[in-house]
Amino acid sequence: MCTGRLDPVIIAEAFIKGLDGLLVVGCHFGDCHYVNGNYHAKARIDMVKKLFRHIGVNEERLDFKQCSSGEAALFVEIVTEFDKKIRQIGPLGEGGDKLKKPEIFEKLQIAKRVLSGEKMRWVMGKRMPFLESGNMYGEIFTEHEFNRAIDMIIVEETDVQAILSKLEKSPASVTELAQQLQIPPERVFRYILALKRKGFVEIKEIVDHVPKYQITQQGV
Repeated sequence: MCTGRLDPVIIAEAFIKGLDGLLVVGCHFGDCHYVNGNYHAKARIDMVKKLFRHIGVNEERLDFKQCSSGEAALFVEIVTEFDKKIRQIGPLGEGGDKLKKPEIFEKLQIAKRVLSGEKMRWVMGKRMPFLESGNMYGEIFTEHEFNRAIDMIIVEETDVQAILSKLEKSPASVTELAQQLQIPPERVFRYILALKRKGFVEIKEIVDHVPKYQITQQGV
C-alpha cells in the first residue's frame, strides 16, 4: 500500500536470495496518501545503503526514486536507468562489490540480523520525533547528528551480530574472535562483557587461563 511499510529485513532477504539490485519507487514528497510514508521509506533505504557500504556490498545496488502514478514516461526512464546501472555493476559478489561469494552472503546474513535487531528498529522509529520534536529532554537532532548516530550503531551492531554468529557455530576466546572477525581485541572484549551481562553469552570453559565463550539459549 505504501513504501513506508517496507521492512529493511525484506531488503536483506532479497539480496541473500541472490538479487543483484533493488529499486523502490514511491510517490513524491508531499503527495503521500499516508502523509509521510515516503519519508520513512527514503530514510530506511538510506540506512540500509550505509549498512551495505559498511559490510562491503556495493550500495548502488539499492536505490529509492520517486514518481507519480501519472508519470508513466518517467517511471520507464527510472527503471531503464537502474537496470542499465545494475548490468554495468554486474552480478552480486562477482563485480562492483568489495566481497565475493560466499563471504558476501555471510555478511548479508549479518546485515539481516542487524536490521531485525531491537536497537536498529528503535532508532529508525525515533527518527522523525528526534528531528522534529526532540528526545525526552527536548533536544532536537540535526540530520547530520542523527546520521552519525546511525553510523555508530551500524558499526557496533554489525560487530556484535558477527560475534554471536561465530559463537553459534562453536565456542571461542576473545583472541580467536578478534582474529576471525578482524576486530580489535579490546572491542571484542567490550562486546563480550556487554553480551555476558545481558545473558546472551557465557563462559563454557577456561583453557590455559583463557576463557572460551559460548552463546546461551537466550542469545540464539
